[in-house]
Amino acid sequence: MSSPRDLRSFLGNAGVVEILRRAIRLDRLPHAMIFAGPSGTGKRTLARLIAQLLNCLSPVEEDVCGACRSCRKILAASHPDVRELAPDGTVIRIEQVRALIGEIAFQPFEGKYRVAILDGADQMRTESANSLLKTIEEPPSRTFIVLVTTNPYALLDTIRSRCRMLQFGGIPNHQIERYLLGLADRSRDAARLAASFSNGSLSAALSFKPEEFLERRNQALRFLRLFFQPGKFSELSSIAAALAKDKEGFLVWMDAIAMILRDVYFAQVSPQRVPQEEILPELKELAVSTARGRLLSGIEAFNKLRRSLNFNVNRQLALESLYLALSRT
Repeated sequence: MSSPRDLRSFLGNAGVVEILRRAIRLDRLPHAMIFAGPSGTGKRTLARLIAQLLNCLSPVEEDVCGACRSCRKILAASHPDVRELAPDGTVIRIEQVRALIGEIAFQPFEGKYRVAILDGADQMRTESANSLLKTIEEPPSRTFIVLVTTNPYALLDTIRSRCRMLQFGGIPNHQIERYLLGLADRSRDAARLAASFSNGSLSAALSFKPEEFLERRNQALRFLRLFFQPGKFSELSSIAAALAKDKEGFLVWMDAIAMILRDVYFAQVSPQRVPQEEILPELKELAVSTARGRLLSGIEAFNKLRRSLNFNVNRQLALESLYLALSRT
């Protein structure tokens, strides 16, 4: 996937983009910022674009030209004054942070400003964060620091309090769908399904595999038809045993379950909001046969199960327990 070359082509979070543009126009851009939000929403990409805008040699209407020497170097990750730091394995080590601090202590070498982008900033260990704190408190002139994170509250309170936090939201589905339609290998149906699946994340939409998903969705529909009926434990247990053997496939199946349950709820309260139009008859059938309270309990139970997968639970037992618990409600 090629990254946007200018702010005009950046997807989503127009409010965040406008805040940053206005701050640069008024010469009030904070020297330390936190870009926080879900993965796949363009936080790191926007940080790079801001580095471009700060150093662009031929800006056009508060946007980068994307073609000057400075823009080309930043796009190629070869500009000496724009430094990106990412976790080494699972953590950002103190040696990495100290090296970065040493670099940004000097005035810009080639551009107007130095920009340091720490991707996965919540992966800093305490000693690394404390090492960076003094630089955030007293940043060198003509230097900006951007901390990119999906979990800002994993950062030290002292760091959060000294940075301007900008919260990113999910990218609207219609923007993701339009972007995907511009790619040669995406049909309209595949683009719409991927956008619906993405939960606002462009990276999730791009990695979406429609054939695998459709197979898992058929399994999920069959499972849910049984799940909301009493006395189907033995059939469900057999399906759960088969599903539980494939860890990665199980995650895709769980995502399909979440999408179906969401759309069954929409089919009950607002049918025009159902994005999976190709299975609308099946969704309506489930909507008619499932009481609203039971559906909401199922949605809550599956969401809880999805979160628990981070703790390596037994998938078959978890599904069976979920069914038995719901049967008692």
